[in-house]
This record gives sequence, C-alpha cells and structure tokens, in this order.
Amino acid sequence: MVDLSGDLVHLRNLYAGDGGYLDTVNAATPAQLGGGGKYGVATADSKDRTPGSGRWRIFAQTSTPFDQNVRAGDVVHLWNTYDDNGGFLEVNQNAANNTAGDQLDVCTNAYFNRGGNVADWKIHTA
Repeated sequence: MVDLSGDLVHLRNLYAGDGGYLDTVNAATPAQLGGGGKYGVATADSKDRTPGSGRWRIFAQTSTPFDQNVRAGDVVHLWNTYDDNGGFLEVNQNAANNTAGDQLDVCTNAYFNRGGNVADWKIHTA
C-alpha cells in the first residue's frame, strides 16, 4: 500500500520484533518546552494509547513524479493528531542516555521546523 502526502499513518518500531507504536505521552520536559515542545514521544503497545496519540499525518516535502505518493527516499514532516493539535515530530536535544548509543531526544513541537531540519524525517524501507 502506498501512502499519499496528507494521509494518517501509524508508525511501528521493529526493535526485537515489536518495539511498539510511536505515540505522544505526557507534556514536554522543561528543556523541550524551551524550544516550543508540546509532548514527549515514546512507543506504546497499542496504536492509540489515547484517541489520536499514535496517529501521524505524513506530509512529503516533494516526490518524483508529482503524484502525491510518499516514497522511500522522500523527506517528510509528521504531525501528531492527539487533541487535534499534537505537534510536529522533531529531535530536540541530546538524549539523556548516551551510554546506549542514543543520539537525540524526540518530542513534538508547535513549529514545523524551528531550525536545522529538526523536524525533517527521511523515509526508508524496513
């Protein structure tokens, strides 16, 4: 199934066969709030922990050909639908646990790309 730019999707992590569904959870941390953060992001057992918390509207920046399809290699923004205003998925700051190879913290933000491509995500095939 091909998704179109603007479609609602669920994102499932493949860690150990089932890392859960990407989901908003709780308010952003104080550090995240300082950059416009809205909600923390984690994975959940169900597609929607609460209504809309695990749903993401996918917006492609562009694709070739111009037929609205989202393809591997496309850069996208992901908008969360929690409470009809969950914010854009972004990286925010250094992860708290760098010992496990973590790189950056993830949250949602009111701004679609507040700087440095923090809300740009590239589609890859699993």
